[in-house]
Amino acid sequence: MPLHSTPCAVVTGAASGIGRAIATAFAARGVNLLLADIDRAALDDTVRQLAEIAPEVHVTPVIADLCRPDQVAALASRTFEEFGRVDWLVNCAGMLLSGRSWELDEQQWTRLMDVNLWSVVRAARAFVPRMLQQGHGHIVNIASLAGMLPAPWLAPYTVSKHGLVAYSETLQQEFQALSLPLRVSVVLPGPVDTGICRHIETHGGDAAVDGTNTYLRGMIAEGMAPDELARIVLAGIDQKQFWIFPHADMLKAALRQRHDMLQGA
Repeated sequence: MPLHSTPCAVVTGAASGIGRAIATAFAARGVNLLLADIDRAALDDTVRQLAEIAPEVHVTPVIADLCRPDQVAALASRTFEEFGRVDWLVNCAGMLLSGRSWELDEQQWTRLMDVNLWSVVRAARAFVPRMLQQGHGHIVNIASLAGMLPAPWLAPYTVSKHGLVAYSETLQQEFQALSLPLRVSVVLPGPVDTGICRHIETHGGDAAVDGTNTYLRGMIAEGMAPDELARIVLAGIDQKQFWIFPHADMLKAALRQRHDMLQGA
C-alpha cells in the first residue's frame, strides 16, 4: 500500500519508555511511524523490535536534537516528504532533574525547559501549518501529574509540565476558536516504569533532595507499565479526549487535599 494512503504517527522520545511503548501500540494498528530521538543506539533497538512485531509497518528513525529549532523543522519536512501526511504528532521527549530550585544553574533549567516544553512549541510551529494544509491532525502531549501538582526539589520539571498543560489548553482553545480541523490531547500520567530517573544525580549531604530521589526511583520502578499507559493513551485518542488521566485516583486524592486546604483558608 502506498505510504501516502496509510496513517502516520510521529513520536518524539521514541527510543525508550513511554515513547517506545506508544510507537509499539501504533505499529500494532498498522500505522506508519517516524520516530525521533537523540539516542541512536536505543532508537535503533526500538526499530528492530518494531520490525519483529509489525514487519509490514514502515518505520523511519531520525536522530534529532529537539532543542534545535532547525532540526525540529527538518523533522517535519522529512515526515511530509516521505509519508505525505501526519495523522498524530506525539510529543513524548522528556527529562527530569532534582535539586534546590535556587541552586540549580541556568544551564540546567534551560536544558530541561528546552526538552520538556520548548520542543513541543517548536513541533507545533513546524507541524501545525502542514496539518492545516492536509485538513486534519491530532497533537498528543505527554505531560505529567506534576503539571497540576507541584512538588519540592523538582522545580524545573514541575514548571515545565505546568507550562505544557497550559500550552496544550491554549492550543486547543485556539483551534476551537478558529474552527480549525485539528485536535489536542494532553496526557497526565503518574508514576510509569521508565528510565527517566537514571540521570538524577545524588546530592551528597542534602538529605531532603536525596530522600526525594530515592522515593522517586522506588515509585517509578513500581509504576504503571509503559505498554499499559500506551493502551490508555490510544484509547483516549480514539475517544477524542482532551484530558487523558492514566492515574485518575492519584489526581483525585491530591485535589481533595487541595480542596480541604482551601476550605480552611
